[in-house]
Amino acid sequence: MAARLGSIEFINSLPVDLGLLEGAVPLGAEIIQGNPVFLNRRMAEGKLDVSPVSAFWYAQNFESLFLLPDLSISSKSGVQSVLLFSRFDFKDLKGKPIAVTGKGRTTPALLEVLSRVHYGFVPTLREVSENGGGIPPGCGALLLIGDEALIARERNVRSDVKVIDLAEEWRRQTGAPIVFAVWAVRRDYFNANVREVRRIHRALLQSREWGLAHLEEVLKRSREKTGLALRGLRSYFSSIAYDLDEELIKGMRLYFDLAEKCGLLAAKPAVEFVEP
Repeated sequence: MAARLGSIEFINSLPVDLGLLEGAVPLGAEIIQGNPVFLNRRMAEGKLDVSPVSAFWYAQNFESLFLLPDLSISSKSGVQSVLLFSRFDFKDLKGKPIAVTGKGRTTPALLEVLSRVHYGFVPTLREVSENGGGIPPGCGALLLIGDEALIARERNVRSDVKVIDLAEEWRRQTGAPIVFAVWAVRRDYFNANVREVRRIHRALLQSREWGLAHLEEVLKRSREKTGLALRGLRSYFSSIAYDLDEELIKGMRLYFDLAEKCGLLAAKPAVEFVEP
């Protein structure tokens, strides 16, 4: 049976995945797309073999996973697609429900870490199925990720709604970059398919190289999907890192450490990679 490879349906994954989706880089595996929570769940169920997963979900499940080296979706500054739309300043959200869409795991946990560590309160999160075009009644803020965040920011014309970039807030508070997603393989699959996993890893790296070399094609696809202007999309992609260097790993470890101290993780996760 062909390997099953996950792919994030947001445009932020296109620089890594488009070469595979277009057939420019041979893969020989089944590609299954979905939002981060969907992919996390499929990995947990054994229905995916290799996939990008939420960094926080990796930390929760590290004992059953290995990371693929040099692949992530990260930011060393603001990222424009992890946004808190708020009627209040961040520090004044204590006791006010914050709506979340349940499509990611890293960003809600990041919101909790920032709230607890830097502002001294435990946020009240309320999951909603759809954002309905604005902050839901009874909520003080709405957290959006991915394409929804980009589109909502473009359409936000209300002067009373503050737009807080959580990646920028994290950088300001800690001085560290933030890793949102990592590529992982199930340990049981890797142990039985070492050569196949290494082949898929090489294909992902080649596809990333292709995507970054064909950025105009990435921008075209992104515009078709979101309707956003090319200028804004170009700025967006320039804010994302797709490697996983030592600085990013250090930032990821800091995020895990703070999440554990906040009681969001049961244990400090090991960061273990497949050897290329």
